[in-house]
Amino acid sequence: MVMASPRGHDWAVAAATLLALTQQLFLTRRAAAAEETADTVPTRTGPKATSSVEVVVTGARPLTRDTTADTTRVSGRTLQESPRGSTLDALSQESADLYVSAGGVLHGVSDGSTGGVHMRGLGGSPNSQVLVVEDGIPDFQGIFGHPIPDAYAPALIDQALVIKGGDSVLYGTNALGGVIALSSRWRTSNGYELINDVGYGSYATLKESATWLSHWSKTDLSASLQTLSSDGHRPGAGGNLAVGLVGVRYHFTPTVSLTIRDKYTHLHGANPGPASHPYLDHWYNVSRHNALLQFAWTPRGSRLTLSEFANVGEHRLYDGFLSTDHTTGTLLDFETRLHESTILILGAASNQVGGRVEDRIAGTETPVSPICDVAAYNQLTVKPQAPLTLTAGTRELYSSKYGSVLLYKAGARLELLSGLSAHARITRNFRQPTLRELYLPFPTANPNLRPETSVNSDAGIGYVSKYLNAEATVFRTAATDLIRYYGVWPSAEVVNIDHIVINGVQGQLMLKHLGPVTLRISANKQDVGRYTRQNPNAKVNTTLEWNQDFDLSSLTAALSSEWVHGLYMADYHRQPMDDVFFIDATLRYRHFIPERQLTLEPYLYLRNLLDHRYAYVADYPMPGFNAFAGLKIEI
Repeated sequence: MVMASPRGHDWAVAAATLLALTQQLFLTRRAAAAEETADTVPTRTGPKATSSVEVVVTGARPLTRDTTADTTRVSGRTLQESPRGSTLDALSQESADLYVSAGGVLHGVSDGSTGGVHMRGLGGSPNSQVLVVEDGIPDFQGIFGHPIPDAYAPALIDQALVIKGGDSVLYGTNALGGVIALSSRWRTSNGYELINDVGYGSYATLKESATWLSHWSKTDLSASLQTLSSDGHRPGAGGNLAVGLVGVRYHFTPTVSLTIRDKYTHLHGANPGPASHPYLDHWYNVSRHNALLQFAWTPRGSRLTLSEFANVGEHRLYDGFLSTDHTTGTLLDFETRLHESTILILGAASNQVGGRVEDRIAGTETPVSPICDVAAYNQLTVKPQAPLTLTAGTRELYSSKYGSVLLYKAGARLELLSGLSAHARITRNFRQPTLRELYLPFPTANPNLRPETSVNSDAGIGYVSKYLNAEATVFRTAATDLIRYYGVWPSAEVVNIDHIVINGVQGQLMLKHLGPVTLRISANKQDVGRYTRQNPNAKVNTTLEWNQDFDLSSLTAALSSEWVHGLYMADYHRQPMDDVFFIDATLRYRHFIPERQLTLEPYLYLRNLLDHRYAYVADYPMPGFNAFAGLKIEI
């Protein structure tokens, strides 16, 4: 964990005063909060699987649209209660074939940043081979092609879905190795919720989160502000983060709605440099807006959504670098039930990425040519017999730089016995080079780069019962024209490499309802071949949780761990690193006061219990043993 400012005590006193005033204001009013699922389960073998094709008709696109895909679903509450430092880190704890590098309190941007996401051998730096999607909309920067890993505040996340093996048919470019799909939280019954979460910990870390959710008649409102400040676990590793989100959804009729949402992120920090020769002034300052306008029509058995979105931002670096970039687009998506056992998805999408780059010291500007693409896609899901589900889809994408690209996928799922299922899937995915790779000499550029493609396949089996969830999957990632950096600037180069194949196996196990105890284990083993830079050979995550319910209270204690093996700082198995291993502990007490309709939830996180010295990036050590304590209040 990381965290706070020298004036942290003053902030804490002000926050406590605000909470006391808020409690008095809403003392006699509070509608019951919508319940959230706390378990994390593999969705393709989940306990809610039925014998018929199912369409969930809501204002936004549902997360699970391909039931033949290998996925892991994580509830928003699990993300909110995780001791890990960010939403992406928390997801990595729940799915071992998702690897996220870290360096401390913030992931940051530019040289020395972390937060690179790997999934089944693809991803990393630049982190543009694993796509993050918010409410069906792709989230990546116009110039650099990847998201800001610090920008996902869990307070308004309802659910997250990790889609392994990619899905460019439904999601387009950047969904090469996988997709992380996030859905926003809305209140569905009349009333409101006010949630405030404030905590303080080691390294003067202060974290504050305030969230409002309401539903009155035809109007839904959601708003959240999360702030984080920290001195960091070593000089230069601190920083400040603020993420604010406001969303309004208006229901013209029970089947017609309009949603307006805007998320603002401000990130200020620095690259502390290697511990052996630290940097003093490698600061960065980032501001970004992520806006969405979405119209939804949900007649019986169908759903039509029309979305306009824009992701714009400004990046300033210590060396004079200044960039402004944008990603804008339109998405039209239609899903309908043609028959009791047949679902059809049709869609069209357009995207444009562009921006400008300036050297403020030299007073020069680097020309950047925007890239546009349009696409039409489809997916058909058929259940010819009760235990069998078949899915197939295509996407025809036309890029202003690369012309036509045909993408496809096909999958099957078979319910063998009660609780026992099998699945298989193959998909062709695509990523176009980023504007940085094509045009910017930071560290180098190559305007002749070809787009990356991959053919990902997997097959697995799963079992679900009252006491046990288990699944195992074998996978194969075959990629062509992957883009890699070689050398050191100014003599570095960025080029397409040859064909590579990555084979692996992953599995998950959950033991549940064993009295108050739940055990979750997720493991991944893969052969990444020659291109080993920050691409682990093995990873295991475990969580042992004990929960005891009382009349109006509950007490939860948990131990979680992560082990990462086979990390290298260079390709061809060069510059090996020691294994990553740490254990975290969580203690939460939740008490409901019915006469005040108030819930108090104090909690304590103990990170790196064994005080193990480990690092995801060579010479960028992670914090030793540290603690973080907080209080969550729900009205």
